[in-house]
Amino acid sequence: MKKFDFNINGDDYQVHIKSVEGDTAELEVNGTPYSVKIKQEIKTSKTPILVRKEVSTKQGDKRVLENLSPVSSGSKPSSKAIKSPLPGSVFKVLVSEGDTFKDGDILMVVESMKMENNILAERNGKILKICAHAGSAVLQDAVLFEVE
Repeated sequence: MKKFDFNINGDDYQVHIKSVEGDTAELEVNGTPYSVKIKQEIKTSKTPILVRKEVSTKQGDKRVLENLSPVSSGSKPSSKAIKSPLPGSVFKVLVSEGDTFKDGDILMVVESMKMENNILAERNGKILKICAHAGSAVLQDAVLFEVE
């Protein structure tokens, strides 16, 4: 396993540690084998256990849960423009003017904070005008497409 050279009171010793199991080491000193007991405290790792209280909801939390629920198909936006949900730069435009799209199609890829984010269609429609082209910087709520 490991070899060491010791000099004790002017005498040279060559120590070869063969194995260590628990508190016993098998070693060889100048060619003579020894079994040595090691006196040391055996350390055990103590992993803390996290105890958390159950989260209780307050009266106003129900309104937050309603806001986080998915948008129903009847309440999706009916705007004539698709806006950017976040600031960034336009990485790729995947549609052209005059193209039709369906709900869930990827229209554009916007890079923000070194991540590529897909801009998805929220309903069926047709692209009338592309307002942001590849390489341009856009702010949040900037118009990306005018749609029909």
